[in-house]
Amino acid sequence: MKIFNLNCKNKIFCILLFFFLAFFTENAVCEQPKNREYWPTSGWKTSSPEQQGMDSAKLLIADEFIQNRLADAFSLLIVKNGYLVFEKYYSWGSPYKIAVVHSITKSVTSALIGIALEKEYLDSVDQKLIDFFPEYASDDLDPRIEGIRLKHVLTMSAGFSWNDRGPVMRDWYTSEDWAKFSIQLPVVTNPGSKFKYNSSISHLLSIILTKSTKTSTLDFAKQNLFEPLGIQSGFWRQDPQGYHIGGFGLGFSARDLAKFGFLYLNNGYWNGQSIVPEQWVKQSTEQQIQADSHPLYGTFGYGYQWWVKQVDGCRSFRAWGRRGQYIVVVPELDLVITVTSNPGLPHPPTSIHYSPLFDLVAASVKRNRPPKNPLRAVELPTDVKAFITDYDQARFNKDLAKMADLISDQFLYNGVTKKIAVEFLSRNLPYMSEAKIIITKFTPEGNEVKIDVWLKDKYFEAPFMTGSKLIKENEHWKWFGNQVPR
Repeated sequence: MKIFNLNCKNKIFCILLFFFLAFFTENAVCEQPKNREYWPTSGWKTSSPEQQGMDSAKLLIADEFIQNRLADAFSLLIVKNGYLVFEKYYSWGSPYKIAVVHSITKSVTSALIGIALEKEYLDSVDQKLIDFFPEYASDDLDPRIEGIRLKHVLTMSAGFSWNDRGPVMRDWYTSEDWAKFSIQLPVVTNPGSKFKYNSSISHLLSIILTKSTKTSTLDFAKQNLFEPLGIQSGFWRQDPQGYHIGGFGLGFSARDLAKFGFLYLNNGYWNGQSIVPEQWVKQSTEQQIQADSHPLYGTFGYGYQWWVKQVDGCRSFRAWGRRGQYIVVVPELDLVITVTSNPGLPHPPTSIHYSPLFDLVAASVKRNRPPKNPLRAVELPTDVKAFITDYDQARFNKDLAKMADLISDQFLYNGVTKKIAVEFLSRNLPYMSEAKIIITKFTPEGNEVKIDVWLKDKYFEAPFMTGSKLIKENEHWKWFGNQVPR
């Protein structure tokens, strides 16, 4: 009987072991690069959207969105299943134009850091930042700088005081020693505790790369990244010390941007060769820290110099450069989307408003999905309905003064004052004016009302200012924040 029990246990163990191994083998296979019919090293092969499982009619809506909303766009390229299925140029864009891709440079620099780690020029992401810059160490340096690791620089959580659009950016850019300026910035949060977008520390990654490899960032990129992919980089600008700028300054054609995105879609593999370590691609493109939040387009995560944001319900990651430069990768759909735009400063800036475009492109991929529940507006009291109508009319007319008057003087949404709210409206109004307000929840609490607000137009629907309220002031309804200070 004991022998029978033992045999029985052995059989059960073998069965469990089989399923255990089968599970991990299956998942390991899923992580392997796909068998591609070709690799676009010497150029992209084209195919029709229908041949690759996409709906051309829906793609035309994405094209229309660009023409109606994104006047500064130069190009839209879509790669599905490894084939270029859509390529269109706007304004004076062209296949041969080298675009200034701004902060997409950060994602390229990140890839080079991953390669340098694999080649053992660097030890780990836990190396101290200051160890790469001993010439700037001093007794009066903030002691928290000792705690800044390479991973904190990669995730924009080093803790320095910074504003990419503020005077400090200009002061850094016009300084003679960019590295010294960055490292001597005031530290305002503990390393790793809070996301703070900072182009100056992305530049430190390029300097670290040059110091560690004993070659320029551009030469290292050509040898280990650009040439294997057949990328012809137009230029890479340098700082006053001669270091290639790690956070911006790189030039790419739209087709070459798509190659870089395709490399990451394939877990860092290219034509049977590992270019960027697979594990590095995974770590770089998964959320390492919560990043920014936008009242219309929601929250964004951040990895190692890559943004993380769902696209049409699918896991996705993006390289994002200001003024409308994008590589968006959607692994589940075998999809890469690239956009280049006019590098001249548009007014208002449109970069954030490209977000619905990627949902539109992804929605054109034919696949089984549960039907989307339609938004259901709740019944509103007559005076509230009149308030919403007035606000909608002011928004449609782009009447900023009227809209401001309908915002409470006590407005505070996640620390945003009424003045900041009005500034937000002035910058974003051209992209919000056609959307209809739909209130799906209405809960009175004295002279305040908790509401769920959605904006819906031809191209998108999205929750708006989550947590906001209405308040009655002097017998008139006004928008009211959720009273959460920064």
